[in-house]
Amino acid sequence: MASVKDKFIVNGDNSCYLVNPEFISEGVTAKELDDYFDIDDYKKSARVIDVHHGRGATYLVQDKYKRRIVIRHYYRGGFIGRILEDKFLKFFKSSRRSFNEFELLITMKKMGLSIPKPIVARMEKNFLFVRNDIIMLEIPGTKNLEEILSERRLSDAEILKVGDALGRLFKAGIYHSDLNITNILFDGANNVWIVDFDKCIQKTINKKQYNSMVERLNRSFEKIKSKRNNFNWTKDNWNKLDSAIKSSFEKDY
Repeated sequence: MASVKDKFIVNGDNSCYLVNPEFISEGVTAKELDDYFDIDDYKKSARVIDVHHGRGATYLVQDKYKRRIVIRHYYRGGFIGRILEDKFLKFFKSSRRSFNEFELLITMKKMGLSIPKPIVARMEKNFLFVRNDIIMLEIPGTKNLEEILSERRLSDAEILKVGDALGRLFKAGIYHSDLNITNILFDGANNVWIVDFDKCIQKTINKKQYNSMVERLNRSFEKIKSKRNNFNWTKDNWNKLDSAIKSSFEKDY
């Protein structure tokens, strides 16, 4: 039985696209893909649904197929980000951040993990530098843990669901470089999703890396808790989550 292609490449004059054929058929042109990323066009046609402002703006829009999609531009962090902002030197692996994230998402989707579906990634080249963008399908009806815990407590069953999802992620060899409570979502059917896999990699997770991810997650709970009086999270909740992650990570499926 022939294998099903999970991606194809389209080259433009100064750009390269990695495309998911589940959403966009082969034969698409670089110009059509460039238009697909055109935020100004979405604004002019009143198809911008929401904008999230972080390091940069992430747009939730409706595309021409009536799909709700998320468009994210990649920015650099730290001191170097103040200088280069969104430009990545083409000699380094970091110059293909959108392609790296796209390919990792495809790999994780094959593993059955609950993560976003990538539609298309773009690298735009300009002399020594590369700019990156990615488009993903929206996960409908979601709230992240910060939003939920600002409104109510998690039930023990929900804590176990989060722990199971994270344990499966680690067991699959996914090192999440920025695991925090805004990257863990519940949808309307109470399913758990993990998002934001920029700069994440697949590898065998050792004890040090496992502890690094879990400790980072714990710090994110404590950081928000220190800022909000109504944040519904306790040390006992964390102990339950910590135990659930470990149990799922060590489980033989």
